[in-house]
Amino acid sequence: MNREFKDLFYEKLLLSELSFKEQSDFLVSMTSYLSHGRTEEINGRTLDYVRDRLNRLLEFLYALDFNQKEIVQIITTYPAILNAVDNLYEKYLFLGVIENMDDSLRRNKLLNKPRDFMIGLNKIYARYKLIVDSGYNSFTWNSLVHASDKEFSSIFIKTNYDKPYQIFDNELQVLDYLSSVDMSEFDLDVFKEMAVNEELVSRYESKGKRY
Repeated sequence: MNREFKDLFYEKLLLSELSFKEQSDFLVSMTSYLSHGRTEEINGRTLDYVRDRLNRLLEFLYALDFNQKEIVQIITTYPAILNAVDNLYEKYLFLGVIENMDDSLRRNKLLNKPRDFMIGLNKIYARYKLIVDSGYNSFTWNSLVHASDKEFSSIFIKTNYDKPYQIFDNELQVLDYLSSVDMSEFDLDVFKEMAVNEELVSRYESKGKRY
């Protein structure tokens, strides 16, 4: 790994305070990430690019009160989470619709399965719209985030059981509906006002950001 990248990670993530194994695991994971980002086709993961993404990710994760070890764990597990920072905050707020009573579901998913947050905001919003419009009205991590297109579509395809929310004849019709959802209807302010999001909104949008 380029020395400049290594210095960046040690400065921003205080890696020297972690165990040798934690440092080693992080550096191995990041080396792999960087080695697959040297072309213009995928933005060219230059030092400036990575620094900007890391700073923005840290702003978000500190607003969620993750500590240093947890942040390193998240990035080590899936370093490409850096590529999702453009709308990670918006996705997290939106997914408040499936939060549990302890307000811990999204946080635990981000800590242990950060790759799930790579799903596009347009996809989870389209799934949300179909769940509402069909009357299915059951929001889960699986239905909004984790299920494949085929698995999600199967919920709404007519069967012998004839559920009222089974309004399509086949998977193609479901996918056509999902692709037709207009993202201009998405109003982030509605989700900012959810009780489970109030603290995050206050901390993340305050002027005194930590990075």
